[in-house]
Amino acid sequence: MKRTFLFFMSIVMLSGCSIPRGCPPNTIVEWVDLVKINDIQYHALDATNYTVEEKDLGEIIGEVKYEMADQACLNHQIKNGDAAFLSVGTKLYEFNGYKSDFRIIADGIVYEVQENDKAKTIGELYDIEGKVEGMSVRSSYDGSHVMDLKEEHWTKFINEFLTLDFVGFDNVYKKIEDEEGTFLDIHLKDGSSVRILYWTDANVLNLGAVGNDTLKNIISLYK
Repeated sequence: MKRTFLFFMSIVMLSGCSIPRGCPPNTIVEWVDLVKINDIQYHALDATNYTVEEKDLGEIIGEVKYEMADQACLNHQIKNGDAAFLSVGTKLYEFNGYKSDFRIIADGIVYEVQENDKAKTIGELYDIEGKVEGMSVRSSYDGSHVMDLKEEHWTKFINEFLTLDFVGFDNVYKKIEDEEGTFLDIHLKDGSSVRILYWTDANVLNLGAVGNDTLKNIISLYK
């Protein structure tokens, strides 16, 4: 089961969580807000990241067939039409201005790609080329803005970033040791942000890519 999406807790009972029927006793399955359609798995963006408007809604590309919360157990294999918290029948829309394999909209929420086996590079995973207007560093303590990257730095970063091979987080997380990552916002022209975490010592990004010296040297200037 993907480490980025499912947390399994045995014995310890957490408030606000429940035990899905059919699961072993004294176990908790807790999902993040995700949905899968057309063999692509998406996670919900924070509501403060972007406010969806009617003009953002494109064509309907599918609908939710199964709500996993309170039903799916640990061994559930996520399928097309599955969602963690969206109700059955919820329509899934294209997000106008973006490819649907990057972002979609459901129930007034933007969902951003997390897993796409067809993507070979970050540029294929994230439809952001020509749509970036800046980058900034966020606090690892409270998520607040810390500083902006200079234009000469973020433009070079993005150019390199989009060429990186996308291999998935499961293939890079073991490289991360006792290191505090740097939280970065990639600011898009529509006012939303792509939020990533970069461990410069390990040279690994949380979306599932290994960085290079150019990225490492740029971000090291802002640590």
